[in-house]
Amino acid sequence: MTTMIPPSDDGLNKRMAEVRALADAKGFSSAPERIWEMLALIHTEVSEATDAYKKGEPLEHVGEELIDATIRIFHLLSALGLDADALFDAKMTYNWQRPVKYNTVRGG
Repeated sequence: MTTMIPPSDDGLNKRMAEVRALADAKGFSSAPERIWEMLALIHTEVSEATDAYKKGEPLEHVGEELIDATIRIFHLLSALGLDADALFDAKMTYNWQRPVKYNTVRGG
């Protein structure tokens, strides 16, 4: 079993701890054997957001599905024992150093 990253006063780790507490309280396992399923559920939520947008549903509904994906991502990050704030900060620092459109022709 992985060790939960202690939440900071603000930031992603605080949200991640809140999501993990809810998942644990509601009986959603964070066991390593569920990692594949947790990844699939993230994909499902993004697909639901895509479908809602495609059907012209209110943007708030699209946003709710994206928040569902975010919640599932936070749950997975907590299950993996990762520091969301450190990962986010490192990735953003790296991305700011990359060239426009990351040197892709069709990148978006």
